[in-house]
Amino acid sequence: MSRTPDVAVVITTFDVQDLLIRCLDSLDGAAGSLKIEVVVVDNGFCDGTWQMLLARKNVKAIRGSSELGFGCANNLGAVVTRAPLILFLNPDTELEEGSMQVLAECLGSRLDVATVGPRLILPSGRLDPASSRNFPSPSSAIHRFLGAPRVVGFEIEKPYNTEEVATTGEREVDSVSGACFLIRRTAFDAVGGFDQRYFMYGDDLDLHRRLADLGWRTLCVHEAHVTHWKRESSRQRPVRTRFEFYRSMWRYYHEHHAHEPWILRVLVSSAILVLGTGAVLRRLVH
Repeated sequence: MSRTPDVAVVITTFDVQDLLIRCLDSLDGAAGSLKIEVVVVDNGFCDGTWQMLLARKNVKAIRGSSELGFGCANNLGAVVTRAPLILFLNPDTELEEGSMQVLAECLGSRLDVATVGPRLILPSGRLDPASSRNFPSPSSAIHRFLGAPRVVGFEIEKPYNTEEVATTGEREVDSVSGACFLIRRTAFDAVGGFDQRYFMYGDDLDLHRRLADLGWRTLCVHEAHVTHWKRESSRQRPVRTRFEFYRSMWRYYHEHHAHEPWILRVLVSSAILVLGTGAVLRRLVH
């Protein structure tokens, strides 16, 4: 009888074949002694990705749709796997040697933790700020959009992006990035997976918020490094991605901040509408 996989790797891709190949080629080295199963949901149709996937014997390929959405596709990939841990991974990531095993060992030693994520490193060598985040709030959104403290010179207790200076150990955070995180299947199933009403953006924050509401914790593991070639898929549909970003912001706010005073909800909703409309119009004219 074959050994049950330790980790299921689930990747949703959209016409970034070259990056996907690099991502897939990095998995065995990243896994170390772990046994992995790999599922790729292909939502694109234009670059030969599907034919490449069919030629790979160690990858289960699922034909998706350009209208399927990130969360829905990830749920589809997860349901056909059986490992107790699931690594959700963007195709524009490249895992360093042993990084997946480091994440799995950390999760295995902390039974109160549902998800762990690595330090995401941009091609420039800088840290991707999305590696570790606090849940967004009206105050942190204002703080971010104003460019504070760089512009107006003030700090808040829980800014959206946390400052990471450590390179070893782990740190508890509200959320790690959906580009790469490892989660217990039991925790993923307990919250019903990704909310499929999000097309892209915000779905990872929503998932971590629902996990936190059940008492689960999240860690950023500094010793696991993953390169993130950010926004390669979203550049192909700039108008749609801008629209979905603000639509997700609207959904997240009204889903998780319904208890706030009505006047604040009106102000935040109006701000999202104005900013979103402006962002989409700018994409349309460029």
